[in-house]
Amino acid sequence: MPEFGFPTQHRHYSMSSLISSLRDRGDDVRVEAVTARYSDVTRELGGHVDELMQIEKSLGDLFGYSEAISLAESRATTIQSALSRITSIAQVLADTTDLLTTNGTDQDFKAVSIQAREDFGSVVSSLNVQFAGRSLFAGDDSNGLAIADASSIQAASVPFLESAGSANAAYASLVAEFTNPGATFDSVIFQGGPGTAPYAEVAPGERVDYNVRADEIALREVLANVIALGAAYDPSNSIPDSQRRQLAELASDGLRSNISQIIGIQGRVGSAEARIANLKARNTANEASLTIAFNKLAGADQLDSTLELTELERQLETAFATTARMSNLSLVNFL
Repeated sequence: MPEFGFPTQHRHYSMSSLISSLRDRGDDVRVEAVTARYSDVTRELGGHVDELMQIEKSLGDLFGYSEAISLAESRATTIQSALSRITSIAQVLADTTDLLTTNGTDQDFKAVSIQAREDFGSVVSSLNVQFAGRSLFAGDDSNGLAIADASSIQAASVPFLESAGSANAAYASLVAEFTNPGATFDSVIFQGGPGTAPYAEVAPGERVDYNVRADEIALREVLANVIALGAAYDPSNSIPDSQRRQLAELASDGLRSNISQIIGIQGRVGSAEARIANLKARNTANEASLTIAFNKLAGADQLDSTLELTELERQLETAFATTARMSNLSLVNFL
């Protein structure tokens, strides 16, 4: 083959291969300059690929647990909000009734009784609160409501207040129906399951179990007391007028004691929230540490990549110009 002459097919092929190689590398470096990640990790890391894969898996696990932690956190917040609403209602009703004990008129008590009837719907709604389509106070049967609707509960409860011979007997009868095993609350009102709600696994070996159900004694009693206060001055029932004021006062005393009991339940949920917060902080720290380790292995230097990209672009321009000159050669030009 002569040393000088027209460009041969071999030379054209070599130049095309060079241009293709420069283009491929340019695409890789462009990605590295933008993402700060090696485009071909296996090539860059060699024997450290397994280490990178392990870090990547750990990060994936952390992301999964972070989602579980977020859901658990929102669930606990929703439970706390519902309990706080119930506590606030009980507090206001008890305080208002206490103020009327000495100088309150029947008209004043009627106003509190009306408020209790209105608040009862809020208490029921709070105990039937749902998160992600599941009732939070229904135990291990969380697909439906935790308790029956307000109207059904009142219809099943008020007759026990009407049929007793005294306010004390009426009040005791209602509370017994709400607290005795197998009585009205268990057979008619509570709609959930007897077991605890499914736990949330928020880290390897770490579970959060709220274990708050609408059939806890404090929540049973607060329902009974709000019903009793609401019925005390309800003209639609047949409670004797002579018993109404005392019944309202008994219900108010009951609510007063319910408040501290419900706060105790909130404390249990608060302990779970504190665990969730600690796990969230730990996960965040681990995620940051693993991300730094991942970037150290898989991260490309953006400045170096940008400089290399500039050099590759210059080489491509030179290659294109050379190819164009070679393609324009003719016998006359050669001679």
